[in-house]
Amino acid sequence: MSDAITTSYIQSALQTLLFVNDSLEKTQKATSSGYKINSPADNASYWSVANSMTSDKNILSSVSDALSLGTSKVDAAYSAVSSSIDVVNQIISQLATAKEDGVNKATVNGTLSDLKSSLTSLIRSASFGSDNWLYNTSDAPAGQKSVPVYFQRNVAGAVSLSYASFDASASTLIDTADASRGLLTGDIDASTLSGDTSSTPPRNYYLIDAGSTAPATGSPIALTDSTTPADIDDMVSVMNVIRTRLTTMGSTLGTMSNRIDAQGSFISGLSDVFDKSVSHLIDADMEEESTKLSAYQAQQQLSSQILGMANTHLQSLSTLFR
Repeated sequence: MSDAITTSYIQSALQTLLFVNDSLEKTQKATSSGYKINSPADNASYWSVANSMTSDKNILSSVSDALSLGTSKVDAAYSAVSSSIDVVNQIISQLATAKEDGVNKATVNGTLSDLKSSLTSLIRSASFGSDNWLYNTSDAPAGQKSVPVYFQRNVAGAVSLSYASFDASASTLIDTADASRGLLTGDIDASTLSGDTSSTPPRNYYLIDAGSTAPATGSPIALTDSTTPADIDDMVSVMNVIRTRLTTMGSTLGTMSNRIDAQGSFISGLSDVFDKSVSHLIDADMEEESTKLSAYQAQQQLSSQILGMANTHLQSLSTLFR
C-alpha cells in the first residue's frame, strides 16, 4: 500500500501543486498591486535603488516648486519693465510731437499725464505676493533679491540650491520714501547729458511725482505754454536715458528667466528618467503577469485533478484489499 501511495506521478503532482500555489500567490499579488517588487524580501537591491530614486524625485519636485516661484517673481518684474518701455516710447513720441509748430501743448501734456498714471499703475501691480522688485515703499533701499536658478548634488548625494541675485536697489523705478532712489522718480541732469557742465542751475528733470517723503529736485517732465523747444530737447534726452536703463534692466531679467526655465526643463526631464528607472526596477509587466496567472491557474487545476483521481483510485484499492 505504501508503494502505491508514493508512486512517482503522485509525488510529481504534489510538487507541482506546491510550486504552482506559491507562484500563483506571487503573480496574483503582482497583478493586483502592479509591482513585481513590493518589499525588500522580493529583491533587496532593486527595492533599495528604487526607494533612493523615489526620494530623489521628491527632492526634485521641491526644487521645481522653488524654481517656479522664482520664475513668477522674475516674470512679474520683466513684464512690468517691458510694458514700461512701451509707455516710455510713447512719452518720447509725445514730446517729439510737442516740438512741432501749432501743436497745443496743453493737450499733449494731458496725454503725458495719462501715460505717467498708466506707468505708475503697472509698476505698482508688478508684485508676486507682497514682493515688488520695482516699487519701493520702505524707508530702506530695496536691497538684493535672490531667486533659485539651479540645483547641485554633492558626492554624498545631498542637494542644494544655487541662487542668482538681482539688485533691486539699482532697479527701483518708483520709491515713495526717497525719490532719488527711483529711476522714474529721481531727477536726471540734462545739462550733463548734453555735455554742458557749465549750465547754472543744472537742468534737472524727473518723470513721476510719487509723493515721496524726500522729493526729487528739478522740474517734472511736463509741458506748459512757456515750455521751449530747448526744454523739450532736455526732456527727450532724459527720457532716452530712462529707456536705456529700462532696456538693460529688462535684458537682465530676461536672462535670469531663461536660466530658470532651462533648469526647470532639465529637472522635468530628470524626473521623467527617475520615473522610468523606478518603473523598470519594480513595476510588473501586466501582460506577462496576466499570461503567467492563466498558466499557473491551469497547472493548479490540472494538479488538483490528478491528485483527486489518485485519491479516488487509492480508495478503490483500499476497499479491494480489505
